Amino acid sequence: MRGRAGFVAAAAALIVLALCGFWFLRPVPGGGAAQGGRPREDGALQGQPGSSAPASLPPARPELGATASLPVPARSANPPAASAPVSQGVAESAVAEVRFVLRDYRAVLGENPVGTNAEIMAALLGMNSRQLKLRVPPGNTLNAAGELADPWGTPYFFHQLSGQEMEIRSAGPDRTMWTADDVVVK
Repeated sequence: MRGRAGFVAAAAALIVLALCGFWFLRPVPGGGAAQGGRPREDGALQGQPGSSAPASLPPARPELGATASLPVPARSANPPAASAPVSQGVAESAVAEVRFVLRDYRAVLGENPVGTNAEIMAALLGMNSRQLKLRVPPGNTLNAAGELADPWGTPYFFHQLSGQEMEIRSAGPDRTMWTADDVVVK
């Protein structure tokens, strides 16, 4: 009788292990990058319906902290002239565009990028765990240091409030942070 009980226990353990394996290998509901799709240059996912490219595993990437080896990101085609006046509405719209890009990043990766302005931009431009590449937000530019700059050419200040919320601050027309004309969104 003892031999049969041991056999039944071993068979039950194998069944449990098999079920656990199937659970972890199941497709994730909602599709997208969680099912192995890989972002293409145009923002679509490879290996997904409507995509002409086959699904494949992304190559290994360096860690986000290794910013010294980052390629120089593409600049905006139409950077604003230094002397061009920028209205408050245009500035608020540019900051809102930054918020939308961060929202898109958060929707795919589950949390905001962290670090300095340049490290955040590196993550938005593809140096992240899923190699998701987002566009430079309209109305904004990248400076020579790879930092996202507002319509006046001043780098934004990103303040991480939580994994899901970030304050974005533009220095405003006086190009000085923490003054009354700063444009701030959360």
